[in-house]
Amino acid sequence: MDDSTGRDRSRRLTAAALLAGGVVYGAGNAFYWLMFPDDVSDTAENVVAAAGHLGAWRFETVLFALAHLLLLPATLGLAATLGRRRPLAATVGGAAALLGLYFSTVHLWQYNAFFGALAGAGVDADTVRPVTTAIDGDAFVTTSFAVWLLGWTVGLLVLAFGAWRARLVALWVPLVLTTGQVLDLVGTGVPLKMVVSVLVVAGFVGLALGVGRSRSVEAPAGAATPAPATA
Repeated sequence: MDDSTGRDRSRRLTAAALLAGGVVYGAGNAFYWLMFPDDVSDTAENVVAAAGHLGAWRFETVLFALAHLLLLPATLGLAATLGRRRPLAATVGGAAALLGLYFSTVHLWQYNAFFGALAGAGVDADTVRPVTTAIDGDAFVTTSFAVWLLGWTVGLLVLAFGAWRARLVALWVPLVLTTGQVLDLVGTGVPLKMVVSVLVVAGFVGLALGVGRSRSVEAPAGAATPAPATA
């Protein structure tokens, strides 16, 4: 298998991971807000929320776990594809997004799996409150939470705008993702979160299509460079 064949296969796998990861991520976000629309008063109250719909809580945990499994290689593949055209955006965006996804995975198990297990065991909010208070006040937890939000948001947008600058995608792709990320950070309410889910899915579909249609900018070794067409 020559280099161009390998790059084409990697490109197709990246496009598939971007598409599947974006759809699963958007579906998980929509499902979560439909099933758990009310903000909890404090972290410990997540036990009550999980206990109210334990099956749904565990299902959305699986959805987000699957989304992370898809988005990690998708992000790495997008950065690699972009690296041949926009190396700075690929390096900065890829590093930030992958770091954000890593800490997001840690948060997934600390938050979703932890409260699901407590709810399944019948532990109430008052019992777990001293533990959640200690966790919420820990500097490492707070820092990792910030790295997750900033790393994923900034990294994804740097990669998306880098893909636009590299002419892999149209401008609407990074703009849609930017709108979705901003609304997700500052907005509340189920209708708005549904809009966020739709925007995220649309943005990832655009990225997947752009990567899927892309071709390497590097000519094969020893290949002649075609002369420009003349009138």
